[in-house]
Amino acid sequence: MIKDTYYSRAKVKHDIRKKQVRRNIFLLILSTIILSSLLVFFASMSIQASDMQHQQQVSYKYFKSIYIAQGDTLWSIAEENMDDHYSSQKEYISEVKRMNSLPSDHIECGSYLIVPYFSTDYIIN
Repeated sequence: MIKDTYYSRAKVKHDIRKKQVRRNIFLLILSTIILSSLLVFFASMSIQASDMQHQQQVSYKYFKSIYIAQGDTLWSIAEENMDDHYSSQKEYISEVKRMNSLPSDHIECGSYLIVPYFSTDYIIN
């Protein structure tokens, strides 16, 4: 009789411990899912806020004609007119050459060039 009660109590304790372990595993998984969901939610909110800032700072591409003075080069013109929309002066100069059908980097004093520039102002002609 003593053996039966010992084993039955041990069995009950074992079953209780098994339920506790299962509950703890379930709570761990549930906590992980909730934390992951919150992380994704806040990350997406941050990205949306960043996108809204970029949308508010829309810039438009325009073109202007500039007079080439004595000593001007494509590089000096690029320094004066390009902004952060171009990754390098070389990229800006390539666009200027393409727009003006220039076969080389040589430009003549007294002529005009069409150059691109960006502005946040929306201009209606």
